[in-house]
Amino acid sequence: MTIVIMSTKRSYRTKPSTFFMLLSAIAGCIHLINATLARILTTGFDIDLTRTSSVLCKLRQFVYMIVPGFAITCDWLSTINQFLVTSRSVRLRRLSNMKLAYRTITIVIIFWIVPGIPTLIFANIKSGTCMIDNFILQIYYVYVNTWSFYTTIPIIILIIFGILAYRNMRLLVNVRQLRGIDRQLTFMVCAQVLLIVIGIAPYALFNIYSISTAQWNKDIEQKNKENFVINMIALIGTIEFGASFYLFIIISSSFRQQVKQYLCCCWPQTNIVQPIDMNVLPIN
Repeated sequence: MTIVIMSTKRSYRTKPSTFFMLLSAIAGCIHLINATLARILTTGFDIDLTRTSSVLCKLRQFVYMIVPGFAITCDWLSTINQFLVTSRSVRLRRLSNMKLAYRTITIVIIFWIVPGIPTLIFANIKSGTCMIDNFILQIYYVYVNTWSFYTTIPIIILIIFGILAYRNMRLLVNVRQLRGIDRQLTFMVCAQVLLIVIGIAPYALFNIYSISTAQWNKDIEQKNKENFVINMIALIGTIEFGASFYLFIIISSSFRQQVKQYLCCCWPQTNIVQPIDMNVLPIN
């Protein structure tokens, strides 16, 4: 729904912040289908096609490697852009334009696809499990990809520029200096920062715990507890990809209006015939 609303209204498509948010929503949908749906089928129905198909195994690992990171990158790019939009500096405000946004997103796509290509080679089915069968790539995925690009860098950038964007808006002598759509976008971006941090922080903390206790001898009960915790954290992590629509509904009146218009257009309406009161004059 978020994708439909943002793609149908021109004021959303022509602003860098909402352009990044739209791309993040698309990537989030892909990630939800790839990760959450697969987890439901595997856990609930014991259906996992990646255990039998090498092609699906490689494809899933490739998507899992690049899509979440791309979505998070688009989120913090949106936050940085709202900082630029709300800045008092004309030079900074001029950096918020669609031409630069297109160039930036091209670089981001290349940045995420290139490191993901090796997964198409080294992702294989081993002992009935789809996994990356390369030690160097595993190290890169855990310590560089997960720690840097999934957790540390996004959290730092989101918090810093989210606070700066909100501070810029509050420091304006008159809030009306920002157009209504820009004010709402600032609130939407700042609220999404909290949503993303809530989704990322537990995963980062569990990674710290996992690495710190990797050499411990754990019994079956401890392993089951940790497995339960990581599953819960994984479900919490999907909030950032699926809850944006509800967040925007609460914050943005413009977004709510667009949703109402869309639902009214899609909702079938019965034809109502209204009688017309016509005064018929007699012919003399």
